[in-house]
Amino acid sequence: MDSDRDELLQTFLPEVHEILDEIERALLQLETGRNAHEVLLRIFRATHTLKGSAGSVGLGGLSDLGHAAEDVIEALCGGDLPLTTPMVSLLLETVDAARRLVAEVERGQVERSTSHKAVIARLQEARRGGPEAPQGAWATSARPATDDDAEGAASIKSIRVTVEKLDRMADLIGELTLGRNRIMRTLRGVRGEAGAALRDEMEEQDRLCKELEEAVHAARMVPVGPWLRYYERTVRDLAHAHGRQARLVVVHGDVEVDTAVVERLRDALTHLLRNAICHGIEAPEARRAAGKDPCGTITLHAAHERGGIALRISDDGAGMSRERIAARVRALGGHPAPDALTDHELFSLVFEPGFSTATESSHLAGRGMGMDVVRRRIESIQGTIRIGSREGHGTSLLIQLPLTLAIIEGLSVGIGDERYVIPLRAVVACCDLPRGTVAHDGAQGLMVRRGRALPCVRLRALLGLGGSPPPEERVVIVAHDGAEAGLVVDLLDGEGRTVIKPLGQLFRRVPGISGSTILGDGSVAMILDVDALLGGVLRDVVPVDALDERRAATSAAGGVPG
Repeated sequence: MDSDRDELLQTFLPEVHEILDEIERALLQLETGRNAHEVLLRIFRATHTLKGSAGSVGLGGLSDLGHAAEDVIEALCGGDLPLTTPMVSLLLETVDAARRLVAEVERGQVERSTSHKAVIARLQEARRGGPEAPQGAWATSARPATDDDAEGAASIKSIRVTVEKLDRMADLIGELTLGRNRIMRTLRGVRGEAGAALRDEMEEQDRLCKELEEAVHAARMVPVGPWLRYYERTVRDLAHAHGRQARLVVVHGDVEVDTAVVERLRDALTHLLRNAICHGIEAPEARRAAGKDPCGTITLHAAHERGGIALRISDDGAGMSRERIAARVRALGGHPAPDALTDHELFSLVFEPGFSTATESSHLAGRGMGMDVVRRRIESIQGTIRIGSREGHGTSLLIQLPLTLAIIEGLSVGIGDERYVIPLRAVVACCDLPRGTVAHDGAQGLMVRRGRALPCVRLRALLGLGGSPPPEERVVIVAHDGAEAGLVVDLLDGEGRTVIKPLGQLFRRVPGISGSTILGDGSVAMILDVDALLGGVLRDVVPVDALDERRAATSAAGGVPG
């Protein structure tokens, strides 16, 4: 069993237990006679998922079992077979057979038994309307516990923990840290040997607290490889349904990401893959005529970058047409001069609600909703997305994501008496503000870094804070919109790990603020969303030649930086 399959199984096995539990509960609900059709549809969807997932990891016996059960359930949904107690009992035995196959896989005995084949035969006979088993043989829907069950329970080496419980653990660790800081401030005033001994003990407690924090952080992380490879089946099925041929290539290394990021990005990634097939990959005949492989390639590439995750989704399809997008922008009144926009600026307009260049809609695409959903979902987890494309050569999307939604590495900065945290993944460098860069009471200016002019914005003015800046100011150089910009602050407090606290209702819609945190001294600091904060602000301070230079560089690189 190769390492890739091992990773897939590590993701598949916990999920298959949940699927089987769901099917069993629903089958038992059937016997109550309430909402039978809706319950059957739920069972059908779960069984279909079981069959597809088992096939994707090479468990043929489990997939065949799911396929046979799916046929019976489909007939029950359509009224072709009567829903009887013996039929429910047969499906419950199917769940038991599936559990035995899963238990074999967990023990490393992959599908050695053949007992499930007898269940498949009975399912096939039932689907044909053959004689059902006698009532006495299938009278009970609950099976007695066996020695195999006890053995399986004793061999459990992992459990699934809800993200909410992990979030609560992270919150408690934050509270412990704050309590520890308060005690340390008190102990600084204790003199003599007793004070020294207590401070030494608190340092040991601090070490243990940090280890606990790292352990909780590690528990939230999952490898992205198995998650991304689950989309291989999605791409295959979508391509087949749309008359295309496509393969998915996954490149991920050893990248891990917070499980909350995975769950909240799942739907967005499905949208992007659907768009790649429906709007990107051409029909086999068209690809042959263009000298391409009839089977298109979609690549998912994940890598660590700037303290976060860079996820690139690219295809070798038809690419995006500037002319069609500009025409649609003019028709919608989205911009007075779309032809004057850079590729990045023009392509970004496809994220607007209702935007679509499709001539007709279908069950797969063309309703203008997908990309708007994608952007909002990515921004909800403090991520960004950029599109680059070359007509005739394909499209590439770059999604920048945080490693975790619970803890980030941040740079604490000060403006007057206020403190703010800038995510470290957005920080490029820090330096002193050159004299004359920004007027004493001004908000914006230009500074020279490595021979290039960079726009800079005084954070005090951007956030509407009062007071005057100090004589000596600092600049935090941040990555923004494929380029760099400077945030002018009063002082730099230093970097460290920051536990993110959710925002209250009053702050959730404040632009440029993505969360809050409690600093070591017990004060509250807001976490800045750099892209939201600077979006639309810098255009007035970027020189025209710099814009032309960026436009040329973006076009030459296909729109998305490597």
